[in-house]
Amino acid sequence: MKEATAWFMRQAADDFSDTDRRRLDVWRAQRPEHARAYRQVQALWDVPELQQAAARSVASDRIEGLRRQAHHSWRRASMAAAAVLLLVGMALWSDAVLMRLKSDYSTGIGEQRVVTLSDRSVVTLNTDTSIAVRYEPDRRQVDLLQGEASFAVQSDPERPFTVASRGVATTAVGTQFLVKDRTTDVQVTVLSGSVLVADGKGRLDQSVRLAAGDQVAVGPQGAGAVVRVDTAAVAAWMQGRLVFVRTPLADVVQDLARYHRGYIVIWNPALQSLPITGIYNLSDPSHIFTTLADTLPIRMVRLTDHLIVIR
Repeated sequence: MKEATAWFMRQAADDFSDTDRRRLDVWRAQRPEHARAYRQVQALWDVPELQQAAARSVASDRIEGLRRQAHHSWRRASMAAAAVLLLVGMALWSDAVLMRLKSDYSTGIGEQRVVTLSDRSVVTLNTDTSIAVRYEPDRRQVDLLQGEASFAVQSDPERPFTVASRGVATTAVGTQFLVKDRTTDVQVTVLSGSVLVADGKGRLDQSVRLAAGDQVAVGPQGAGAVVRVDTAAVAAWMQGRLVFVRTPLADVVQDLARYHRGYIVIWNPALQSLPITGIYNLSDPSHIFTTLADTLPIRMVRLTDHLIVIR
């Protein structure tokens, strides 16, 4: 829905070219979910009540000041952005409620939580994360429904500890590791000990064993290459920080969006690969965007309290 919203906003601009149209068509054809999300955005945009609410939102002094100085295409996109923000919030609300109902423990946006399970294993939930716990006499399983979590596992050789996410199963006896649901794949990072990562399809010969400092991403096509990482940087969120080392701006924004109550859109595709290096304090996520705008060749526009556009 976020990608569909971004495309809908871009196509509202007067300078939306034939090349942009072809790229949109390719994106819609990539997956049925893409086409369905775009149709939902288009349909909801036509609801009169939402257009009236968008007009009221855009009529604020701050938006009016921006509109008077902006190009006509930017004005149209601003109105579309305000309305789409409302409609996507409505579309995603029911999903959020269902996720909370399925989970045993969860966190809101910008929240972190430490949970001690019945076997004394400790789970640290990052922002916007939900887990379900399923303990049985012969095994321990935690389903990562969404988000990112650290697992410090209490050793019990008779009851393996498995974290399942999108069909990816990470099993440990006594260790600490991170599992991150990145929508397109599942990323596993080992902080200490070792784990076995399988794709959940019973192909044990294709399981990957990771040691401390190893990281792997597992997607629909299986596991990628195992890489060595700076575990302190990867786990920095547990100390309230985010660390980036020559990380593309698109990836930085994707990470920051998890701590922001709203939507962040990179308007100019040429900026997506801009490398970012820095250590940022999560106690004030909004200040991170201000810092990026002050130190990088980008412009940041806050259309509402919940919508940030980078161009």
